[in-house]
Amino acid sequence: MKYIYHKEDAEVVRIEDDAPRTLYTLIEPNTSDTEHFAMGLEEIDPNSEIPIHSHSEAEEIIFVFGGKGKAFVGDEVAELKPGTVIYLPPNVEHRFVNTGDEPLWITWTLSPPGFEKQIRKIADGSAGMEVFSES
Repeated sequence: MKYIYHKEDAEVVRIEDDAPRTLYTLIEPNTSDTEHFAMGLEEIDPNSEIPIHSHSEAEEIIFVFGGKGKAFVGDEVAELKPGTVIYLPPNVEHRFVNTGDEPLWITWTLSPPGFEKQIRKIADGSAGMEVFSES
């Protein structure tokens, strides 16, 4: 069983649309023995964003570890900087904007898993960042 993962181990999905970014899915039911969460990294290009969306069935934790930006979560707006942690309950709309000249780096962890499937659909153009069900 694998316990330690590196960025190089990830399934990499590049999204090239109005909001270019790269997602690195590291831990999910297909790559580990977990049944309860999915975890990965996201690199948001300068002057790009994660468009507004929500997760109908999952809680999410975001951790910022590089760059700077702005978070829009429900009615709350806050600056993003390394060390920022954001808790997102189900059905709370959120958007993250890179306001810097360098990539904005975050980790995302969702429970239950399912978001990794949506990432693949966004990348191939068969889905957008709308409110979605992880099932």
